[in-house]
Amino acid sequence: MAYFKSMKQDFSAFLLQDDWRERLGHYFDLPPRKTLGPLFSLLLAPEPLLKWRAVSAFGEIVARLAEQDLESARVVMRRLMWNLNEESGAIGWGAPESMGESLARCPRLAVEFNRILISYAQEPTSGDGNYLDHEPLRRGVYWGMARLAEKQPDLVQQGRSTFLELLKDEDAEKRALGLWGLCSMGAGYETASAVRSLIEDKSVVVLYRDDQLREYLVSDLAREALAKIVA
Repeated sequence: MAYFKSMKQDFSAFLLQDDWRERLGHYFDLPPRKTLGPLFSLLLAPEPLLKWRAVSAFGEIVARLAEQDLESARVVMRRLMWNLNEESGAIGWGAPESMGESLARCPRLAVEFNRILISYAQEPTSGDGNYLDHEPLRRGVYWGMARLAEKQPDLVQQGRSTFLELLKDEDAEKRALGLWGLCSMGAGYETASAVRSLIEDKSVVVLYRDDQLREYLVSDLAREALAKIVA
């Protein structure tokens, strides 16, 4: 317990620094299970940047764990899934984001779990499905899908309809997440037309991309997405 607390304090300090990735590397020689515990607890951090950096670090460690012991990495994914299950009694803060980051960093896990991640954002046509009724958690799923699309867009194609629906949402952050996801998804008339409709959207949102929390204009994200789609 003392070891856990000490490592959590260390992570809480250096994950906010610009050289956090270099400093995280000092922990790579430790068993991944020891570092994942403190990082998992920091998914609940009240400081937004700390929470998001914990998501990034979590995905990095899970990817390394998968290289050493794929089944143990699968267990971590199932733990995140359990936290998103109502029967767990947990709310699951940070779980979908961590799943998306882990899949983005580990192609093998992405092949196995991409459909599960996407299912949290899509209401089933039949049966119970995995759709998350809690809207704040679904935002985390949208982020995770967009993050995975950056690395493996082919595995998120079934989520294209979700991203397109987000472009029509009243919430600017959701529109931004839809644009970010579509930015990597490839061409299509419906996609280009939907993205073009937001070219004049001057709403300001805060997104975590490239290890940073930054403000973006929705219009700028639309132009970025349109440029890549057309290209």
